[in-house]
Amino acid sequence: MLEATDTSETAPLAGRTVLVVEDNSEIALELTAILSEAGAAVVGPVASVQGAYDQMADRTIETALLDVTLRNNETAFPLADALAAQRIPFVFISGQSSALMPPRYRDRAFLNKPYRSEEVIELVLASLQSDA
Repeated sequence: MLEATDTSETAPLAGRTVLVVEDNSEIALELTAILSEAGAAVVGPVASVQGAYDQMADRTIETALLDVTLRNNETAFPLADALAAQRIPFVFISGQSSALMPPRYRDRAFLNKPYRSEEVIELVLASLQSDA
């Protein structure tokens, strides 16, 4: 007789909706794969703040991964402000130091590039358990 697999171990993000905002297509696909393998429903990925707003208009987002620096000198900070106002948690991702973050975001979860798959899942899970 087969034992039932613990879903929290095999798919710790099962049923959770995660927005991915990342302008590097290779990284965006990697993040999408990591989250999907963990059971998440991934929205995006999108490469701009406007793209994120467009996705959010049609879907309920539970948490988000936000690349700090996007194309055309755009940052994810306006989107972070909108998510914070809606009490939707998020995790910043960047290859730059977290010390360069604006003071209002220094207490937010921050994932350094390069990262490990386990770190992505761990921070997304933690964000879902936060008070946003």
